Amino acid sequence: MQLHADGALAFTASDGRALPLEPPREIVEDAVAFLRERAADQGLELGAETNRPERDGHVVDYDRAEGAMIGMG
Repeated sequence: MQLHADGALAFTASDGRALPLEPPREIVEDAVAFLRERAADQGLELGAETNRPERDGHVVDYDRAEGAMIGMG
């Protein structure tokens, strides 16, 4: 990564090639059909409850969460 005098950023690959600021995007006609097909290809079952949070609103016990993560390593 390089910072130019004007404040713009330039990103390069490890071999020195310039990387585009934003990768080219595939143009799709039917976004919903595209997402359904992509999910099916990855074996995902999406439904009305997919984005429903499992959190119940209680304050997170970060000490317990950290201990659990450390125990997993």
